[in-house]
Amino acid sequence: MQLIDTEVKQAIELLIARVLGEVSELHIKTQEIGDSFLADCKDRKLSNKTIEGYIPHIKKLIELSEEFPPEPKVIQGFLTSKGAYNADAHYRTWHCVGNYAKRQYGIPNFMERVIRPRIPKGIMPTLEEEHLKKLAILLKDAPARDKAILCLLIDTAIRSGELANLRFGDIRQDTFFVHGKTGYREVPISSYPRDLLLSLPRNEDGYVFHGTGRYRDYRLDKTGIYKVVRKYLRMVGHTGKQFGAQILRRSFGRWWLLDGGDMKSLSIIYGHSSIVTTDKAYTPLVTRDVANLHHRHSPGGVFENESY
Repeated sequence: MQLIDTEVKQAIELLIARVLGEVSELHIKTQEIGDSFLADCKDRKLSNKTIEGYIPHIKKLIELSEEFPPEPKVIQGFLTSKGAYNADAHYRTWHCVGNYAKRQYGIPNFMERVIRPRIPKGIMPTLEEEHLKKLAILLKDAPARDKAILCLLIDTAIRSGELANLRFGDIRQDTFFVHGKTGYREVPISSYPRDLLLSLPRNEDGYVFHGTGRYRDYRLDKTGIYKVVRKYLRMVGHTGKQFGAQILRRSFGRWWLLDGGDMKSLSIIYGHSSIVTTDKAYTPLVTRDVANLHHRHSPGGVFENESY
């Protein structure tokens, strides 16, 4: 009887906390919230990479406060002490945890009282048109597998993990299905890269891309894809610190927008959950190209033919 009374009392306390937002007396441990949040991520079938990225942030949250929710000033102090990109990564994870706790337990999201770190503006590198033209010429005599990898990345802007997981059974007439960071999604594909994919030798495991030589029976992983892309980007004269599939993905967005493609369609192709993500990340890539439009269309050009 006493056990039933205790359970009823706890249920009433939780109900009151949900209504009034007063959760301090419930003494929920941050460890419990963190474990429950990660279990929910697995149930929602988020990628292992995403979940692995959450884990160290949740461990830090537990370290900062054993009781949940933590004091916003403690969180703000920690974020202030970190670099902008590191702090923002923690902020985004903890905001997800706060939303989860609000949804599951009625606890107000503590992160709503924390100021998000400001990320300095910058323009991520992309390939230039001359690199793309050289790459097209170079790939004419490249091995079929390498040609298919580069053409597929340039034509569809998929992630390296999505390319690694591609199976022959995922390929349709004008689209194909990929599985990666955002789960399964359908991506449009042009006829030439599709034909290249279907021309590759088939392995019993069903995957499209494999290693070479003694590794020909092993599925090509993201590291192998990076090495292939890096090899050809170096051969066409690309310099810088980034040589992976991501630079081809960003280049796709820049070329798409410059050629008149709309932001909504680009967002769908990328697999972004919100068009805001696409707009924020890819609009800066075309701002430098606006200078060329300015030179062609600005009325200020009238002064170039006048003598003063």
